[in-house]
Amino acid sequence: MRKATFILALFITTLSFAQLVTFEEFQASNNPKGVKLDSYQAENGQVFKIGDKITIAQPSMSNDQYLNIVESDLGTLKRIDINKKGYETEIKKFKIYGKKRTGYYVIAVTKSTHGLTNYWVEIEPAIKNGEIGTTGMNREQAIAKLKEAKDLLDLGLLSQEEYNKLKSLKKRTSSERKDIEFLLELKAKYK
Repeated sequence: MRKATFILALFITTLSFAQLVTFEEFQASNNPKGVKLDSYQAENGQVFKIGDKITIAQPSMSNDQYLNIVESDLGTLKRIDINKKGYETEIKKFKIYGKKRTGYYVIAVTKSTHGLTNYWVEIEPAIKNGEIGTTGMNREQAIAKLKEAKDLLDLGLLSQEEYNKLKSLKKRTSSERKDIEFLLELKAKYK
């Protein structure tokens, strides 16, 4: 019992000083509210850092509003509408909200279009609903890319090493993913 408590305490202490926290580590933590995030790796593999830009994509609500992006204006939160589509907003900091019973989530606090207020972006649901543009892939896209790569491997247009790199795409940085995707697009053009 002492060993388990020590390991748990060590994990939480390590997590609270971590610079990069992955989705899996975040979900495994019992109380992530004490975690200070400099960067966050989403479930789709994309890494978000302070100073990075997030592009506001398509609203997910039927009334052309965003479900997971709100504007914080003097303590009040209000949903933003389709007029913000395409805007690139810079991440200022990360916040962790929620409760043990309902679950915790990571919010990126970003600059608004005019700079006087902030946008709060719930990262994971915003990615799943397509409200923010990402360089990562969702599950269906990853499976489609992997099947395409397997076909290229079978045709001899892709080496085993390149195929193995693609299989570990989720663990790569966004620039490495882009390089591999570019390579696959080139090979597909010259089939």
